[in-house]
Amino acid sequence: MKLNNPLILAIISVGLTGCAKVLPLDYVNYNGSDAATLYVLNREGNVGTIYLGSYTLNSKENCYDMSDRYELDSNIFQSKGNIVKSKIKPDVLYSVSQIKNLGGFIQYTHSALIPEAGRHYYIASGNKAVQVPGDFNPDASTNPDEIVKKYSNNQVKYWNVKKICSRPFWKIG
Repeated sequence: MKLNNPLILAIISVGLTGCAKVLPLDYVNYNGSDAATLYVLNREGNVGTIYLGSYTLNSKENCYDMSDRYELDSNIFQSKGNIVKSKIKPDVLYSVSQIKNLGGFIQYTHSALIPEAGRHYYIASGNKAVQVPGDFNPDASTNPDEIVKKYSNNQVKYWNVKKICSRPFWKIG
């Protein structure tokens, strides 16, 4: 099939550009000397995808627009449980989001943080991020509530993840 119609080519180009913003890429670690470390729990039995998104304040609408979204881990079958370790840029508004397939319905969870240079953070989907020591060695079999309780007094910067801007899919990008 030969595509000579410029309108068809334009529609395809716009569609692919939109998909590039909606469909995430695999995350590539940040390599700066000021990198923070993020540990994300992919719980045993989880079926779904875990994303790392960065956001910027849209002061006109008083909400946060997504800048980038990357896939950290994805399971179409039940996960055996694992920890995803990522090096991230400090002072960026991040959300670790998870889309879980719970059989009859889909559940979305978001956990926000603003990492500081050289610090280490742990997130179990739907929980707040906690700052953990540099020698922290996470294990997927450890109860995440125990980790959150143990390190809950460590100070972490957050942003209001409930104020993510809502956009129809045709306006993304």
